[in-house]
Amino acid sequence: MVRRQSIIGGVSLLSCLARRTRAARRSRHALLAAASMLGALALGAAPSRADGISILDYAPTGTKVDRSGTADAAPALTAAINAANALTAQGKPACVYIPTGTYRIKSNPPQFARAGCIKGDGPTQSTLLLDKDFSGDLFTWSEAWGPTTPGPTVVGLRIVGDRTAGHQQNALVFYDRDDEVFLDQIVVSHVPGRALYSGISKRSSRAYMRESHLRSLRFFDDGAPGVPVVEFSSTGQAPTDATNEIRLSQVDIYGARGPGFVIRNAGDGFVRAITADSLRIEGPESGQAIGDLLTIGDPHLGGTVSDISFTNLELIDVPKGFAAFRLTAPEHGKVPYLVSVSGMISGGASQGEGLRIDAGRTSNFHFHEIATSGTNVIVSSRASQILLDGSGVESCWTYDIAPAAESQVMIPARLTLKSVLRTSGTKSFEPVVPRC
Repeated sequence: MVRRQSIIGGVSLLSCLARRTRAARRSRHALLAAASMLGALALGAAPSRADGISILDYAPTGTKVDRSGTADAAPALTAAINAANALTAQGKPACVYIPTGTYRIKSNPPQFARAGCIKGDGPTQSTLLLDKDFSGDLFTWSEAWGPTTPGPTVVGLRIVGDRTAGHQQNALVFYDRDDEVFLDQIVVSHVPGRALYSGISKRSSRAYMRESHLRSLRFFDDGAPGVPVVEFSSTGQAPTDATNEIRLSQVDIYGARGPGFVIRNAGDGFVRAITADSLRIEGPESGQAIGDLLTIGDPHLGGTVSDISFTNLELIDVPKGFAAFRLTAPEHGKVPYLVSVSGMISGGASQGEGLRIDAGRTSNFHFHEIATSGTNVIVSSRASQILLDGSGVESCWTYDIAPAAESQVMIPARLTLKSVLRTSGTKSFEPVVPRC
């Protein structure tokens, strides 16, 4: 019932020359990230010891906090967070400060009270090293919302997990309802679990993140089969709100071991108004990842997801058997809608599929390149009002479109070669040679 088409049209020489090499793209992102971090430090974003409760001041009696990553620093971190929570309870919120150094963490610190804050000297200076025996969540928040306090804040840290651990390790987890979260200059690597997770219930029947700004985040070699590196979700029965008004910028996910980036909804509210600029997700070059790079919706959770926007999106090295970008929903559930995307799908080891729409409506996709060894565009019968625009490049893509969706999918350059004719200065016309 599904028809496969491969249609070759015209692509200008300029478009082909404009394609950058993989190495050049990686270099550009590295320079942007470095410039962002250095600029923030120059502006005084990194805290001094006087700005917060230093972990160095909370070593067990008669000892010093080890800053080499050898001895366990978890007792000092626990004491510092407890001290900050006590001040928060008095209406005097304080930040926990992690000075330059490497700190081994063997046990879970306490949860932050309300909108807890933790800051370091930058991800190249302040490192938290999760021990092999560490299990569960590193930093957690719950019910951190309200008009009278700032939101949870994490700035200037590097978190390193241990992939040889026989259990899941998670870096930043936001339980229940959390507002005005601010994350900046954070690197999470080698965590066999979630680097960033929100919208899960713990103490409340409702869970979501709202009105938050997350920027300059880099995730390396994180995740696990069925465990996304980054996940935004929502839970709660009506009447309830849901995850919304989230802004992300300059976020890189490299070598994900499971799904890369997921937005889904397990609740009755509307997950909405999530924007991401300069999001780059790259599968491992080995192609051994188990999961799509980016997924909107869920094949089992039927909550509404809408008004999601990606600009300057880069999806690189799609693993075989998975898609770079997937829209999905349960068989009889609500489909994602109002999804807007501009960017590219490419890489030297893209063995999987490009764009896959299992279910979705009223959405537009502007890719200036889709280069995968699997089918470039797959659209099921549960898609409607879809625009696929590559400014002419879409003529070179391969398609697998369900007949029932043919009339619902608009692909401008796929319809005719007239769009690639040019005048020679006379009344005659000459076709441009296709260069895909």
